[in-house]
Amino acid sequence: MERRPTFAEVDLGALNRNLRTVRKLFPHKGIIAIVKADAYGHGLISISKELENAGADYLGAGFLEEGVALREAGIKLPILVLGGVAGFQIDYFLEYDLELTASSHFIVNEIDRRARRMGRCAKVHLKIDTGLNRIGVNYRRALEFLETAAALPFIQVKGIYSHLAKANTDADFTQVQYRRLADLREPVQRIFGEKIPFHLLNSAGMLNFPKGAFEFVRPGLLLYGMRPDMSYLERAPVEPVMSLKSEVVFIKRVPPNEGISYDLTYTTDRLTTIATIPIGYGDGCLQRLSNCGKVLIGGKRYPIAGKVCMDQIMVDVSDDRVRIGEEAVVIGSQGDERITVEEICELTGALPYEVTIGITGRVPRLYLGD
Repeated sequence: MERRPTFAEVDLGALNRNLRTVRKLFPHKGIIAIVKADAYGHGLISISKELENAGADYLGAGFLEEGVALREAGIKLPILVLGGVAGFQIDYFLEYDLELTASSHFIVNEIDRRARRMGRCAKVHLKIDTGLNRIGVNYRRALEFLETAAALPFIQVKGIYSHLAKANTDADFTQVQYRRLADLREPVQRIFGEKIPFHLLNSAGMLNFPKGAFEFVRPGLLLYGMRPDMSYLERAPVEPVMSLKSEVVFIKRVPPNEGISYDLTYTTDRLTTIATIPIGYGDGCLQRLSNCGKVLIGGKRYPIAGKVCMDQIMVDVSDDRVRIGEEAVVIGSQGDERITVEEICELTGALPYEVTIGITGRVPRLYLGD
């Protein structure tokens, strides 16, 4: 069976170039490429294989099952699972050679106990909470935590890290978080008798606070060609990796004063042509784009007319000649026009992550090579 008319096009060449851009921005830092949440909707396995081939140093997964899927797909890179760990999962981390986040005294002791039982050494990154107040040992009590981890014989500490709370909006608080983590450098050296790598910066932190880079950085958005907003264009000349496309499947002429779509929230003000596109919020076309979003057809922008339906949208193409089967672009470029994820975020208040992660599994991914 051929794929459906609606699909996401993923440009692996752009992904490679974005990784090289990150390398140029941080030439002496290791890169933990974030692939959680199905690589932000781009496809966990295909993206991870490409990043491995392109020279990423680590992959960052969100939870155990993602790490297992990567190993079963043949990925050899070190994989750090960033999320919290339930005790019963630890054996699987060890079996699949995944690096764990240890975020409490209890869990680091439990990791050691289970690793001892299996006769293996567990690779862990110690999570320090410097202000996000999500998971991790509070920075005020970090020394005791470090000493506990150092004394456990089946724990190998591979990293010390934290996560930024306001990297995109508050430089002062980002500086505070950086300093709280940096203050542990000397104690870590003393307690462990060796230099342990630190990491803190996500994409927003990399753009706004580059001096806060430790041994590793953790790009996510940047790898996929997205930024918190377009003001970062010059600082991060990355390319969008994903486009979302469909085609015109129905055309009708609609007289003036007719309502379009559910609740008839769009009313025609003239005799106009309405094109129907087989994509909707069931595919990840946000319903918040109703009556404000745009679609590219024939290299021109046209407004979404009325509410986005689960499976379809209607587009007002005025009197322009549009053909059934003609390409319609929801995210991406066509001719000289482009609709970006950042534009959609500005229209809807969504986060960039939401837009691409929200493109659902029923949308096929078509991968383009270099």
